[in-house]
Amino acid sequence: MVITATVTEDEVTRIRITPQKHQIGLPHAEATTGRIVPIAHDESSRVDFGAEVYGIDLNEFTDADFEFISDALHKHKLLVFKEQREMLKPQQQYRLTSSFDPEETTGGFAHGHDPYLTSHNGVDFYGTTKRPALPDQPQVHILGRGLLPEGHFGFPPGFEVQGIDHEEFHLPPHIPMEEREAGASRFYQWHFDGSLYNIPPPRVGCLLAVRIPKGPDVTVRWEDEVGTKMKMAPGATAMIAGSRALALLDEETRQVVFNSRIKYAPHAFVWMSTAHSSKLGHLIETEGLEKPLDKLPKWEKSKVCVYPMVWTNPKTGEKSLQVHGQGALKLYLKNRPDGEETVVEDLAEVRAFMDRIMRPVLRPENIYAHPHQEQDVILWYNRALWHSITEFPKSYGPRVVHQCNVAASDHPTG
Repeated sequence: MVITATVTEDEVTRIRITPQKHQIGLPHAEATTGRIVPIAHDESSRVDFGAEVYGIDLNEFTDADFEFISDALHKHKLLVFKEQREMLKPQQQYRLTSSFDPEETTGGFAHGHDPYLTSHNGVDFYGTTKRPALPDQPQVHILGRGLLPEGHFGFPPGFEVQGIDHEEFHLPPHIPMEEREAGASRFYQWHFDGSLYNIPPPRVGCLLAVRIPKGPDVTVRWEDEVGTKMKMAPGATAMIAGSRALALLDEETRQVVFNSRIKYAPHAFVWMSTAHSSKLGHLIETEGLEKPLDKLPKWEKSKVCVYPMVWTNPKTGEKSLQVHGQGALKLYLKNRPDGEETVVEDLAEVRAFMDRIMRPVLRPENIYAHPHQEQDVILWYNRALWHSITEFPKSYGPRVVHQCNVAASDHPTG
């Protein structure tokens, strides 16, 4: 691939790309019309990722556009596509997402098969009330909360998406409802997308903003001893770079994570469903409430995921601390490649270590929460960022977003 870049005075980068080979299934073009504008973060921010993309219609993107997008995503880790002429079609959202993994041939949803949900006008719908799938493209799901637009992809009249509620998952005491309706919020769950069992985690995630809640910024609370909090747009998805998380560790701990692995619980989300999350959304509280392994849906030892703690960006070589604190079951710790391995099985000790490596980055200055605008498309590199949804007052109206992530063809190997 040949890249020629020029930077104008307004810091807009235009890149001409000539693909070495055509992206399978995409219209061919000799060059892209895309241009990149890095997101300008506040002076107090330590966030170093994110860019806006202009000049590409995702409903008609070409192979040259995709090469541009892929390079930009691996560099910036989060892309926001602006000025789309119309809502991104589900088929194009799936095409964009799946193009990042041409070796993946099953086209499967990253969390496995969806259950039957309902039927309307002879059409069967699958998923759950919190994550229904679009019948036109079942890899694309609806997330958010509230009433769907009338006739939205054939869903029954009055269909409402059931949103997150930290009272259902977080350790009490919870934020009182009157304070939540006044704009108090929490991070629900810090994670990368993936089932954590059998199915490889997606390379990318993609969101289309269909309906966005309207109202003042919410105030996300840490509810720690010093009252840490930050403001962000209602319905925003908060993001953190795993590279920043890695950089904030002391040298001794950094050597441990470079050489260590995590064993995740089989059917991890079923396993943790009877337990409580920490108030910060990064760990499960150790109360002995996890569903016993012998009470989980049938699982096989060979399909349990054991992943390195540090993952490498294949295009830039950048290293990221990429961990899911809530799903961790067992740790295999080493401080050098040829060092002696220590196995940690006690859940309290596992979580103490996960808190040690995750909490340093969980600070306002390291978090970016993009203020979605309707029709915007958000694309992120799922193997380098953590993210969490946040709550917002019901009085702000519905949040309706289309999400697409596709199981990868490979598991992370470091």
